[in-house]
Amino acid sequence: MKIAVCLKQAPSTTARIQPAADGKSINLAGVELELSPYDEYALEAALQAKDKAGGEVVALSVGAAGAGAVLTHAFAVGADDALLVQAEGLDAAAAARCAAAAFKSIQPGLVFCGRQAIDDDLWEFPAVLAESLGWPHVSAVCALELAADKATCRRRVEGGEEVLEVALPAVISCDKGLNEPRSPTLKGRLNAKKKQIAAKSPAELGLGAEALKPALEVVSYAPPPEKSPGKIVTAPAPEAAAALVQWLRDEAKVL
Repeated sequence: MKIAVCLKQAPSTTARIQPAADGKSINLAGVELELSPYDEYALEAALQAKDKAGGEVVALSVGAAGAGAVLTHAFAVGADDALLVQAEGLDAAAAARCAAAAFKSIQPGLVFCGRQAIDDDLWEFPAVLAESLGWPHVSAVCALELAADKATCRRRVEGGEEVLEVALPAVISCDKGLNEPRSPTLKGRLNAKKKQIAAKSPAELGLGAEALKPALEVVSYAPPPEKSPGKIVTAPAPEAAAALVQWLRDEAKVL
């Protein structure tokens, strides 16, 4: 069985993000880009499924040419094949439709995704992908058991966990705690440099402008407002308490 995993290149979680001059995009100049963290759990889930039952892991990314770096990482940890759909600036829904079009020829029996991308936090890509494929979808899976024709998924809900059984093929999005992602070995890194990443455009996948039309309109980006400085009261306890109560009442207006 072919096992596919969708990977996204996103800004590092420690990067300082600033809006671009147009106010409608992000300035990525000098920003470190990396594999979106939840996608690491998806990649490891795909590799573990291959280790257990055999098959082939195909990594896919939709994005600019630079997104090939996350596919090279996938090769380094054990992926067998990789495809980059070169399409820059797509929203999550359009990217999912690109992935679905690519999977029509790849024909995987199971697709793993990260729970969400850390740049937009939309939780949208896996659901649109499953809808486009006509497959069932289980989100935010934190424990997984795979059989030949089904997957038993456990996910956290308020106050406990729930267990869902889904027939394959299916799209499964992965949450933190599902596994411990492996790191590439030196041999894996060297082998990855020798492998070729296939690349296709949306047009080559049969997608026109309507399929790539964004579902979300970005009006503007703005940095968060500056935090106001804190207040320090140095008076003795009785006076400090009275001053605090007065501040909460008159300025903060929470009393």
